Amino acid sequence: MSISLKQVSLILLLFVMPAWPSGADAPERDDTIKLTTDYTYRMGDTDSKEISKALALFGAKLKAVRLAAKYLTHKGALSHYEKKQGEIFCLATNTIQSSVIDEKYYQDTNSYYVKVESELTSLDFIEAQIRDEELDKIESSFSYSDEMGQPVSNIIDPGEELSRAYRYIRKEQWRLSIIYLDHLQIKYPHWGDLLQAKAIAFYGINKINEMLDALKTACSLNNQEACDELSGLSEKPR
Repeated sequence: MSISLKQVSLILLLFVMPAWPSGADAPERDDTIKLTTDYTYRMGDTDSKEISKALALFGAKLKAVRLAAKYLTHKGALSHYEKKQGEIFCLATNTIQSSVIDEKYYQDTNSYYVKVESELTSLDFIEAQIRDEELDKIESSFSYSDEMGQPVSNIIDPGEELSRAYRYIRKEQWRLSIIYLDHLQIKYPHWGDLLQAKAIAFYGINKINEMLDALKTACSLNNQEACDELSGLSEKPR
């Protein structure tokens, strides 16, 4: 009998939940969060509509994931993921329930806009964590040629693709992460989230000028984290 990922996640969730007496004393457990988020992807000349929509959708869903994680962690329904946060948040964009309620292409700014409604629970993050562990095992069996070549799939799956870079970063495999992101950048040349991850990897090998260049480009491509990081760096005393 095969067991689905959803069933495994539910079993884990039930296992870690505290036991409560039945009846009126049992507290209600409802950690479902409904959010409306949006994102504008700044397209390049070579971006297809399919890729532009996928990256705009990823950006909108990632906003929802971050907001939900903040709320659920404060509520005590979710643990801090520490160094795994980047990879799990990327994967959670694939596990949450979302529907597109608005999308537009703006010709004057060459940008693609997406607005989504999402429902999120702690179970979505558990599913993402399970998938993260599965991918980690797969990548640990890569051959040397695979690691150096870092093949990129033709399938458009921003969350899963970017999560690999964050696993390399967590393991401080800085050069592998840069090699992989270089290959991924050929597929997504104008993706701010990719460049923000690359900036972290450049920092890991102490290439500060390259880090700053990556942050500046990421910020220009609507990555708010990169903009915030640049602002913070400019405020530090020299």
